[in-house]
Amino acid sequence: MEKYLYKKSYQLNSFKPIRFNDLWGKKGVFTTIRVVSPKRKFIFFASHIANMNLSLTKMNIKFKISQKIILQLLTPVFKKINNKDVLLRIAINTNIISLSLRIRRRPIKNFVAKLYFYKRSTPNLKNLYYKKIINILNKCNLQQEEIILCKRGLLLEGCTTNILCIRNKKIYIPIKNYYKGTTMSYLLKNTKRLVNKTNISIKQINKYEEILLVGSGKGVVSLSSIPQINWKCKSNLVYKELLNLYKKVLNL
Repeated sequence: MEKYLYKKSYQLNSFKPIRFNDLWGKKGVFTTIRVVSPKRKFIFFASHIANMNLSLTKMNIKFKISQKIILQLLTPVFKKINNKDVLLRIAINTNIISLSLRIRRRPIKNFVAKLYFYKRSTPNLKNLYYKKIINILNKCNLQQEEIILCKRGLLLEGCTTNILCIRNKKIYIPIKNYYKGTTMSYLLKNTKRLVNKTNISIKQINKYEEILLVGSGKGVVSLSSIPQINWKCKSNLVYKELLNLYKKVLNL
C-alpha cells in the first residue's frame, strides 16, 4: 500500500474536516495530479479540474470544484511537506471531498506489463468504482509493472495509464472503452506524429514497435516487454519525442 504524506476528508457543503474516507466504491469521481518542484507546480491543473467538473455533471453530482478551493485546502499542508515530486488525489462524491498526497515513485527501466481481462464500469468517466482494480494493483510493484485492461481480445487502457502503440512511426490509440487522460490529451495534441484510432488486437500486437504508457503518475514510460504474450520493444524513437514534450511541461 502507498504511504500517505497527507490525507483529509471534508464535508462537501461546508468544507468542515471529517474522518478520512478514500471513497473507493462510491458514486463519484476522482483525479490524480502531479505536483513538482519547490514552487509546487500542478501539472495540467486546469485540465484536471475541467475534466473533473464534466464528470461530476455527467454523474449528476451538483458541485463544482475549482483550483482556488484546492489551493485553499492544501496551502497550509505544503508548508510541512518537503518532497519535490508528489501525487495529489482528489475524490468527490455527493457529500464528501477527499484529498491525499503521496510520494511519486519513479518508474524503473525494463518496465513490463501484464494483461488482465476486465473493462472498467463506465470507462469514459474517471469514476470511483475502482475496488477491483485496487485489489489488482495492491499485488503489483507499480514502479516496474502496469496492468493493461483488455476486453474481447482488445487492449483498452492501463489501470493507471493510457496506452499508445507505435507502428511505422505513427501513433495508434484504442477507439473506445477507456478514459482519455490529461497527459494523453496533451501529448496527442502537441505531437507532430500522425494519430490513428484503431482496435488494438492482442493477436496483432507484434506489429507495434513501441507501446507507451502515459499518465500523471507514470509520466511517459516505454514498455520493455509484455512477457505474457511475448511482445518486446523494438524501438524508442517516438518515446523519446513524447518524453521531451512532457518534460517541457514539467520544466525540468
